[in-house]
Amino acid sequence: MKRIESDVDLLSAGVIRNPHRTFAELRALGDVVWLARHRAWLFTTYEAVRLGFHDQRLSSNRLTPLEQRLDAETQAAMGQTFELLRGWMVFHDEPEHTRLREPLSRAFTPSRVAGLRPRIEKIVDELLEQFASIDEPDLVRDFAFPLPAIVIAELLGVPAEDRDEFKHWSDQLAAIVFGTANRAAGVERAIAGSAKFVDYFSDLVERYTDAPTDNLISALIAVTNDDPDTGLAPTELVGALTLLLFGGHETTTNLISNSMHSLLTHDRQRLWLLEHPEALVSALEELHRFDGSTKLMVRVVGEAHERSNVHLDSGQTVFLGVLGANRDPAVFDHPNELTLDRRNGRAHLGYGYGGHFCLGAALARLETEVAIGRLVERYPDITLRPGTNVSWGNVLLGRGPTALPVTRRLFR
Repeated sequence: MKRIESDVDLLSAGVIRNPHRTFAELRALGDVVWLARHRAWLFTTYEAVRLGFHDQRLSSNRLTPLEQRLDAETQAAMGQTFELLRGWMVFHDEPEHTRLREPLSRAFTPSRVAGLRPRIEKIVDELLEQFASIDEPDLVRDFAFPLPAIVIAELLGVPAEDRDEFKHWSDQLAAIVFGTANRAAGVERAIAGSAKFVDYFSDLVERYTDAPTDNLISALIAVTNDDPDTGLAPTELVGALTLLLFGGHETTTNLISNSMHSLLTHDRQRLWLLEHPEALVSALEELHRFDGSTKLMVRVVGEAHERSNVHLDSGQTVFLGVLGANRDPAVFDHPNELTLDRRNGRAHLGYGYGGHFCLGAALARLETEVAIGRLVERYPDITLRPGTNVSWGNVLLGRGPTALPVTRRLFR
């Protein structure tokens, strides 16, 4: 068996700017490619990634290997960070994954999400009214970030005045969750962010335990009180709340931003959407496929095995190449073309697959639907500001522009 290798740096400026070309080149090398710089296997094709989500020989527990690679001093310094992240179901395998996910599923119900539509519509309309008065508007700063931040904060019961701090803490924690080019700085930022989250959510849990109200924290506390044996321990509850807040705005902000960037750079498709508003929901799935908010999802080889004629050793890191899989020509015709009426756009893997399918997908879809639908309707001729060179977040696992300065020409 011959190992196919590449020395590509997924954090280089060119790849951050245009990862799609690099993932296509890696896919052409084979289903499973060793990335020497990252010391990780990359699954490049749609089928390899789909099967990777199902394969029990691949573990979601990437915290333990990360912790073991650190020196004793750093391990001690990051103790609270790891304790917080162990409350995240996404870092666990079965049966622990289901144990941590079940209380959230019982509290974060489809009916609760569906009931948020009127409030989300109101928030979007308010943001668009503010957007109209800004001299040099930025779609990320003025729209894509505040919308999911407000929604998830209200859902959890977080006071509005604390949202800016949450953005800062989330950015700090993202350094360790999503991966950055500066690992040492990332560790320091993660320690600071996790400490703030633990203190803050511990206080909120105590407050809503004493005086429950109609929010997700109270619902999770009630689920735990109903059945302490299957509920969440206090540290797990704080971890779960951090995951909901973190995932509830970080990835949705990027999804809205990426979708709008794609529309702003594909005029014919944007005009088609204006002419076919009834196709919005399916068009959003194609936008997610075309340029989603997730590049990679990480697994660790829990059991040594062979696949695609290569040997994977226990303990090795695996990158499930979601962004590349979503442009696999074996599944999607002309995958590098944005086609809003594509019939199988919903087949993308942007929300994960199988047991690890994103718990918040319904909320992300709802927020994106309302946000994009109302935005393109009210600003049908919105364009990127002339001379704009869009820059992208310098992270390994996620994808999103840092800013989208725009010009409004018409307003409805």
